Amino acid sequence: MSDTVLIREAWYVNQRKWLNRAIAAATKLPNWDTEPVSHCEVWEKLPERPFSWETHPETTTRYSGQCWTSTTRGKANGTVVRPAAGVLDHPENWYYTEHRVLRSKFEYAKARAQFRVDTNKGYSARDLTRYGMPLWLFDALGLDDKWQEICCGHVETWEVDMGVLVGRLMRSPRRLCKAVVLATGSPLRRLIDNSIVRDKYWVKV
Repeated sequence: MSDTVLIREAWYVNQRKWLNRAIAAATKLPNWDTEPVSHCEVWEKLPERPFSWETHPETTTRYSGQCWTSTTRGKANGTVVRPAAGVLDHPENWYYTEHRVLRSKFEYAKARAQFRVDTNKGYSARDLTRYGMPLWLFDALGLDDKWQEICCGHVETWEVDMGVLVGRLMRSPRRLCKAVVLATGSPLRRLIDNSIVRDKYWVKV
């Protein structure tokens, strides 16, 4: 068994939904040189299946593995883990990064994420207010939600626990995406065709 695990992060870039447009717009000014990412997930590969998609008889595109995040999508509310096939049902709306992490770090991060799923207390609307004020003010007011998460908070905790990033800084999806690319050297790719959006130095292609 390899001592490393292949992991992906999935980055949502749909600009048609008003909430996603609002999140991307609200976090653009302090993160100008970034992509319009409004949601993110950790995409775990199942041992017996590749990441690549399969086209089923019903002509839908299905992806293997499972995705971890905090969301309010459909019946999901809060910190969840779901089959990737149901999350990535519109690959044209997603980018991804792919890299390896130490297996021991991955297992630690996964165990902590599973605990947060098992003790899920809903989606943290309060944490969204962080993007409307300076971080020092957010911290001073004690607004950080200790029991609920938003997507980027959940994914950032994964990245710190896996040793990819240092320190939980409450990065927005835009900022987190750039940080992961630069920390891992993984180009940012379009899920629909695997073409590169940003190279490993965050240069637009």
